Amino acid sequence: MKPYIKSIIASFLVILACLGFGRFSFGMVLPNLQESLNISTTQAGFIGTSNFIGYFVGIFFANYLYRKFSTHRLVFTTILLQAFSMFLMILTTNYILVSFFYSFSGFFSAISNIAIMAYISNVIPKNVRGKALGIIVSASGLAIVLSGQIVPFTQKLVKDVPWESAWLVFCLILVLVSFFSQPGIKKHANHTISDINFKTKEFLFTSSFWKIAFVYMVFGFSYSIYVTFFVSAVIEKYDFSTQISGNFWTLLGFMSIFSGILFGTIADKIGAYKTLIFVYLLQTIAHATLAFSLPSYSIWLSAIFFGISVWSIPSLVTLLCSIEFDKKMTAKVFSFVTILFAILQAFGPFIAGLIHDISKDYSDVFMITSFLTLITVFISFIFSKDKIVSKT
Repeated sequence: MKPYIKSIIASFLVILACLGFGRFSFGMVLPNLQESLNISTTQAGFIGTSNFIGYFVGIFFANYLYRKFSTHRLVFTTILLQAFSMFLMILTTNYILVSFFYSFSGFFSAISNIAIMAYISNVIPKNVRGKALGIIVSASGLAIVLSGQIVPFTQKLVKDVPWESAWLVFCLILVLVSFFSQPGIKKHANHTISDINFKTKEFLFTSSFWKIAFVYMVFGFSYSIYVTFFVSAVIEKYDFSTQISGNFWTLLGFMSIFSGILFGTIADKIGAYKTLIFVYLLQTIAHATLAFSLPSYSIWLSAIFFGISVWSIPSLVTLLCSIEFDKKMTAKVFSFVTILFAILQAFGPFIAGLIHDISKDYSDVFMITSFLTLITVFISFIFSKDKIVSKT
């Protein structure tokens, strides 16, 4: 691992910025944002969905831009543009405009994410790739930890504009990361990637592709709902303050720091699909805890189980892509499964908000997501019985 430390640290910072603070911190500011803009839960969900729609669109540009520009220049530019689009969000009180600007944030985050994942697949050897990817995706957990404390702090410090103040801090972090990540990204690394096209019959109609796509699609739908509405659900269900909810959010983020490295290491030993059985079992418990009327201390259990398992799934999916398909095709396959993931991800927050406004309760929302993750436990068990032939 030592020869690749700089690349891993740089990639960690990129994910911390583009996904961690750019996306996953949104759930922490959502209650204040919803109150400030005076919008319904459906409208709040639409703001979250707009980011995922932007991410979905960005996927189609990622491979082309990765081939056209060097990784360090592409990452630097897209993170700065993402920070700017996030900054524009705090300048308006119209939720449509907030959604519009947030969609651009999602667009740029998709390019940064896919670029850095493709970069890692090219520079990190297969025997330590699972561990390296696990470390990198844990960056999102650190962002959640920090946002869980930054948001309550800014709410006390600047009571008139609590979510805007926290969001501005996140923007500044993105700007800093765009500069500090540069030294660790090799300027002349292998830059192999293929264009996305819809004539890729060599994998699009294979069972291997759709097995990977299925587990990632379920994750896209379920996790997008959880990270968007966890804080709101806890506040509504148990009448907790932002500070207490932030502590749950921080615990979730802290546990998720170990998620990728823990299950990435396990996957290197027992296989990705067998690992996914345990991962989705923990996800099911986390979602089901919010679906039933349980004592308030059960939220600790939900946060721990969700956090310790959540970021392992993207790294396991990337690992599966790199094992089941040739290295030169990894980025293309990952892009395609990410397209399907992004479609389900985009629908998640809006559908959840709509269900909540109809039922006036988050229980039905998390009942649906826990059912889907439970199904994936059994599906992963079935997939684990199939022998994987490495093509890397």
